[in-house]
Amino acid sequence: MFFKIIISLTLLLSTSLIANSIKPTLIFYCGITMVKPIKEMAKIIEDKYNCTIKISQGGSKDLYDSLRYSKVGDLFLPGSNSYRTNNLKDGYLLEAVEIGYNKAAIFVRKDKNKENIDLEDFIKTSLSSILCNPKSGSIGRETKKIFENYKGEDFFYEAYDNSVEIGTDSRNLNRALIDKRADITINWRSTAFWQENNKYIDIIEIDEKFAKKEPLKISLLKFSQNKEIAKSFMEFAVSKEGQKIMKKYGFL
Repeated sequence: MFFKIIISLTLLLSTSLIANSIKPTLIFYCGITMVKPIKEMAKIIEDKYNCTIKISQGGSKDLYDSLRYSKVGDLFLPGSNSYRTNNLKDGYLLEAVEIGYNKAAIFVRKDKNKENIDLEDFIKTSLSSILCNPKSGSIGRETKKIFENYKGEDFFYEAYDNSVEIGTDSRNLNRALIDKRADITINWRSTAFWQENNKYIDIIEIDEKFAKKEPLKISLLKFSQNKEIAKSFMEFAVSKEGQKIMKKYGFL
């Protein structure tokens, strides 16, 4: 996945070099879960500042590895704030703004009876599960935390051993349920409200003592060539209008 992002970024940069002769071009590294509201905000900022915003989307770890490797770009929004706090030591992530929260939930195919389904079902064989790799997407890291908060490390290993498939990111998990490759998963709850998913997926909330609210923060990148516009994007995201867009896509 990392190499795919690098290839995509190379294409973005090629486009940017051409576009820069006309208007500023920003690169926004965005976790898959937040792409929809960020795209809507980007269009507003593009119109207001006569700029172009290229969105590089993917798993949070791959995105950070990509910006660290290329040292190009303007903004970074991972699906988990741990990708900010754990990487501050590198010095590439500057000031940040909190634009909302996400929370994980159990996702169930609509054609399955969701009554009485809970975390225990991830170690049973009555339902097939797909889980995200904890080393790739932010939801994988969050799933690991949830299982360990629930019953410890042994439960985490048992649940992953019991899964029929290991996914790479939130989009991959939803696709597996829609394609009926699995019955249940743990995913970021906001994605269940998306138009392409809500016809196929129901959610079951997880107790907050196991699945905590995850703050979503946009970070300004040290090597941004368009810091003023990037800061304006950050300010818009926390404004009343920006928050309305976040809520529209299911974010808390």
